[in-house]
Parts: sequence; C-alpha cells; structure tokens
Amino acid sequence: MTLFVSVALVLTFRGTDGIDTENYLSFFNDIGHKVKGYDGLDLGFLYISTLIKTLYNNEIFYFFCIAVISVGIKFRALLKLSPLPIISAFVLFGTYFLSLEANQIRQAMALGVGLFSLYFIIEKKKILFFASIFLAASFHISAIILIPAWWLYDLKIKRNTLLTLLGISFLFVFISLVEVLQFTVKFSFFLGEFIFSKLLNYASKMERVGFSPIQIWYIFISVIFVVEKKRINNPIYSFLLNLFILGVSLNFFLNSFSYMIRITYYFIAVEGILLAFLIKDSKMGARIIFFIIAALMLALKNYKYYYANLEFFQ
Repeated sequence: MTLFVSVALVLTFRGTDGIDTENYLSFFNDIGHKVKGYDGLDLGFLYISTLIKTLYNNEIFYFFCIAVISVGIKFRALLKLSPLPIISAFVLFGTYFLSLEANQIRQAMALGVGLFSLYFIIEKKKILFFASIFLAASFHISAIILIPAWWLYDLKIKRNTLLTLLGISFLFVFISLVEVLQFTVKFSFFLGEFIFSKLLNYASKMERVGFSPIQIWYIFISVIFVVEKKRINNPIYSFLLNLFILGVSLNFFLNSFSYMIRITYYFIAVEGILLAFLIKDSKMGARIIFFIIAALMLALKNYKYYYANLEFFQ
C-alpha cells in the first residue's frame, strides 16, 4: 500500500515535467471542445478522460485518477501473478516503467490491462482474456501484440531453443535492418519490391537504438531465468519466461526501429515476476544474491534512462 500511494503521488504531482505531459494536459483541456491530435483509435482513453473531467475539471485530479487506475491495475495484476508482489512492484516501478507511466500514459494503461490479462490465460478464461486485450487496445492499439500470448502457455520450449533465439536476435543489435532491407530491395521483384520499399521508407524515419549496457543486462538475466527453469519447474514461470524471452528477442531484433521497441514492453514487464519466483524458491544465500542482482538492475536501468533523457524527473 505504501509503495502504491508513493508511486501514485509522484505521478500526480509531477507538474508539467515529462516528454508528453503538456500534450496530455492539452488533450484534457480540449475535451468537450476539439481534441487536438485525436486519431480515433484510443476511445477507451478518451471516454475515461471525459468521465474524469465530468467529475472534476482539474488537471491535478486528472493525473491523480489516471495514476490510481493505471498503477492500481498493475498492482492488482502482480498480486495475481507474483509469489512476491512487493519485489515485482519494486522492479516494475523502479525501472523505466515509472517513466512510461508519466510520459506514455495511454500505453502505460494498456500495459496494466495487458499484464492483468495474463492471469486469464493461466486460468484458461479465453473470453475474458480477449476481452481484456480489446479493452487494453482501446487505450493503446499496440496492446494487440499480446494476442499470441494465449497460445504460449501450453507451448513447451526447450531451454536451448530459448537461448538460441536470444543469441540470434542479439546479432541485430549490431546489424542494421535498414541495410538488410536496402539489400533486399535490390534483389526483389514486383510485389516484393513494393513491400520492402515501404518497409525501408518506414524504417528510415526512425533512429537506430544501437548498443547499450541494458542489452547486456537482458542477456545476463535472461540466461539466469532460462537456467533456473528446470529447478523451479512451474508452468506459470515457464509461461512468463516464454513471454520475457520473446520480448527481449523482439527488443534486440527491432533495434533499428526505435519507436517500435515500445511494443516489447508488454512482454518485458514480467521481468519482476520471474525474479520473484527465483527469490521465493531459493535458499537464503541465493536470495541475497538475487536481491543484489535486482538492486544492480534498478541502478543500471535508471542510470541509462536518466542519461538518455527519458526520465520525467529531469
């Protein structure tokens, strides 16, 4: 409860700091008039923002309500999914996901609903799962990337396969997909040339992320998660591990498309839950080591994102 209140208050009283804060304030103030930049896709976010403004037309109240809803859904999801919810919450909000809550509000809300939808997969509640994804997509259309997650729970993937996928995808941190597309266009014909040309044009408008220490962290923690899979021997852990490795692999693979990396957040968000499984099922000495690993991860990620100008605290 203390962590929940702290996070909600930080997000509520952040002022006008943040990359997209002014855009959301403009959006809120324009509700009932002409909403600038509204693209018609995020009806859920528009409706909930309209309801909040109807209750009380105040910017602080608006941020407070959004924070309570978005953060509250994530805490509820962690209570359902994690053996140690407080550990998972510290990892989730102690890294760049707090920045996501402040700067990319719509996707943050979609991620919360998406995270909760994983519980319906575990419980085999198909209708509720797809209804949750539909609801999440009403906040941010990128949430549809979670649809294939329904089929990942019963998918048995060997540890060597997961590590191979991780290794191959890591190559694309150093290999530019833009250059691959350029090469492909030269040797494609008719429809193929048209498709690859469109992809190339889209890719050329994005900055390449390149190499960063965060990727080393993902390799390191992914290997630990995979190695521990057999010892933990838990179907929920295996399912979340599949999601996490998929997210990290996509993160590497989409390195040339900086904007598209955002879709990997839906998968990477389970990192803290996996770490909670490791700590819960380990002896005291191992627990201390995992706590130190978690602390290093928080420090590394916050350092990277602070100096990448992605933190709203600047």
